[in-house]
Amino acid sequence: MSAKKVDEVSVSDRLAEWQQGDFTVDCGEFLFCTSPLDDEDEGAPFSADIEEKHQGICVISQTCDIVRDPERSTISYVTVCPLVKLNAAHNSAIEKGEVPRFGMLVGAPENTVVDFTRAMSVKKDLLVKWNKQRGCPSEVDLQNFARSLERFFGRFGYPDEFNESMETFRKAVNGKYGKPNSEFGKAIRSVSEFRVFPHKPWDNPESVPITILAILKDADEREIDDIESLRRELMDQASKIKWFAPFSPNEVVLRLASLNELSAAEYLNSYPLELNALSFAKRYQAAG
Repeated sequence: MSAKKVDEVSVSDRLAEWQQGDFTVDCGEFLFCTSPLDDEDEGAPFSADIEEKHQGICVISQTCDIVRDPERSTISYVTVCPLVKLNAAHNSAIEKGEVPRFGMLVGAPENTVVDFTRAMSVKKDLLVKWNKQRGCPSEVDLQNFARSLERFFGRFGYPDEFNESMETFRKAVNGKYGKPNSEFGKAIRSVSEFRVFPHKPWDNPESVPITILAILKDADEREIDDIESLRRELMDQASKIKWFAPFSPNEVVLRLASLNELSAAEYLNSYPLELNALSFAKRYQAAG
């Protein structure tokens, strides 16, 4: 077998060892664009900064794309983001799922997170030369990291007035989610997902009535069994929302339902709230 064939097999075999969330701390510099083309600098498509203060890089490409042999597919690059070290206060907020731009890796050094706001592509031939460390040791860790990626890159851009309307509800949920003796905390921990259904287009300037969907966990996973008690706790907070025009509460402002009770159309035509990150936030995973 030729040396070239040996190298190809080696790259393919080493790629098979990598998965989404894996990281390295010996990659050297991180390159990112800082400004558009400068007319005075002909031939330069952009200005770039070389960053050396990062703690390493994490691969955010999907595992199925990482392991594909670059010689046999069109996917010869992977996408990576830098690891950054934050102070304990920032890290606490990230653990609670309050800062979507940062992702947590179970296997990363203490107070070190992934910064999703900066990304670059690297060739797979270079990736396999780095010393790999496992960022997500278990399947649950992998799922939670994937959900944090989905949350950041797949978020719906709500209008400012809607975000302002949801602020009191968001604060109430974030404040009570981790309180074991709070009845409202028990109620929201019995919800797997909050979604919102607009009864008119989001850009309607006159009126957009809103229904909040509280999608319940399976009965054996709820901390409050009685549906009416659940409804009462959630409705108490929903009724305190101060709505900013053009948004307003629909005649039914809060609907409780299981996934089995929702149609596919109802689910797909609704939009997830940022609050859903609480269900996989590190702080509450540890608490559970």
